Amino acid sequence: MTKVVSFWGKGGVGKTTCAASVAVKLASRGFHTLLISSDPTPSLSDILEISHCPSITKVQSTPLYVLELSEDNVVGMWKQKYGEEVYQVISAFLPVDKSIIDYIAGAPGIADEFCLSYIMELQKQEVYDYIVWDTAPAGGTLKLLKLEEQFYKHLTEAAKLYLSIKTVLRKIRRKEEANPLKILDSWKRLAEDTLAMLSSSLFKAHIVAIPEWLSVAQTERLVNELLAFKVNIGKVVVNQVVLDVPDHLGKKIIHQKYLSMLKEKLSFLDIITVPLQTYEIRGMDNLLAFSEHLVDKLEL
Repeated sequence: MTKVVSFWGKGGVGKTTCAASVAVKLASRGFHTLLISSDPTPSLSDILEISHCPSITKVQSTPLYVLELSEDNVVGMWKQKYGEEVYQVISAFLPVDKSIIDYIAGAPGIADEFCLSYIMELQKQEVYDYIVWDTAPAGGTLKLLKLEEQFYKHLTEAAKLYLSIKTVLRKIRRKEEANPLKILDSWKRLAEDTLAMLSSSLFKAHIVAIPEWLSVAQTERLVNELLAFKVNIGKVVVNQVVLDVPDHLGKKIIHQKYLSMLKEKLSFLDIITVPLQTYEIRGMDNLLAFSEHLVDKLEL
């Protein structure tokens, strides 16, 4: 079974670096690994020092594959997969034309939500040993997904009655159309399955933070939100920590303060400390070196 290893956190804390280094390390051990970024401005290719990867791309002769999901290509994939179904459902209730597909495709959260279901489909295909996912901030996506699942579950009886009457009239006219209730039911199952993936033993959400006040506050909120959706949380990675650097004694004291605060607030989670590096974390060799601070501690 394919394992999904994901990295969550606010911007600028090192999610992409952590994800890329773990994926490179797993591939170096012979695991077929797909590294995905759903950040609106992905930088995986920059860190790996390869060309932009808008589609799944193999990295040299390694078992590492990379995909950078920009919002544009995610929206395009969503329209190709669900556009016609969306039109069939909405047109069953309202007199609309197919321009409604473009309107809904641009709705906030659609791209992020599709990323979740897309990763679930990749996991089910079992082509890779690991999928390593560099996430965009996705708390709002989880709320949207839960709201959608509840909406499908509680579709009003009035709507069902309306569609039933339309079905009878359509049969009288002998005009066959897609059944929107069946489509809605399939969407409900998809939302339920996606939420179930997030809480399964094959999915891990590791939280990346830095030892600063804003990151501590946002990390605590993110953890609580993930727990509310029963996401399987792994470890908290506190990145860029100043340890024994004499020239940064003041920064070290500040970092220890916020590291202690994180340990107190999130005492129920394992916290990994990653020291501030003296080299630029770019390229396969440096990513492999950086991975030594993470891979074994994450218990992949």
